[in-house]
Amino acid sequence: MLIRPEHIQHIIWDWNGTLVDDAQFCVDIMNGIRAKRSMSPISLEAYRESFDFPVIEYYKRIGFDVSEESFKALSNEFISTYHRSRNSLALHKDAENALKYFRSKCLPQCMLSASQSDSLKQTLKDYNIGQYFKTVLGLDHHYADGKAHLGETWLQLNHIDPERVLFIGDTLHDLHVADEMGVQCLLIPSGHHSRRRLQEGQASLVDSLEDLLHIFQS
Repeated sequence: MLIRPEHIQHIIWDWNGTLVDDAQFCVDIMNGIRAKRSMSPISLEAYRESFDFPVIEYYKRIGFDVSEESFKALSNEFISTYHRSRNSLALHKDAENALKYFRSKCLPQCMLSASQSDSLKQTLKDYNIGQYFKTVLGLDHHYADGKAHLGETWLQLNHIDPERVLFIGDTLHDLHVADEMGVQCLLIPSGHHSRRRLQEGQASLVDSLEDLLHIFQS
């Protein structure tokens, strides 16, 4: 897909894996949960091949029997562990440079995430990047079951032309959300899905946030 920077009027960002580099961290947390249940660990590569939305399907895929153990309990265990150490995570290289660049071009930026809304807003403050976002859209719970409806409502309420919007993410779920919203999409294969999965999904890819900036600055 050819992105025409001069055509873009709004930027939508995903958070996990796109701006914050947290894929390995998520693997480490999951392996801690698995160890408590005498389950074998998974690698980062296996994680990127199996992670999916809704998250309950990912849990099933990696061997959890959610009929025997509460999905909510598993989710709460994961989220509480994540939140205890989340501020130790780094942003991806050039993440803030990209945010600064789009702000310098007066392009409104929206955060659209399957994370819980209040937690997401606090996280952006903790990273001192909240000022770059005109809008922050998150869920009202921790169970990561989708975000397309949030984006569609945002477009409608603000009378935004979907064809002038670029969604930047790292998973096929982000691509599907963008398709449902009718917006353009670029994915970066350094987050929660492998390059192979993104390519098989016929996603448009950029290798890094640096390459994304090159597209807009060229």
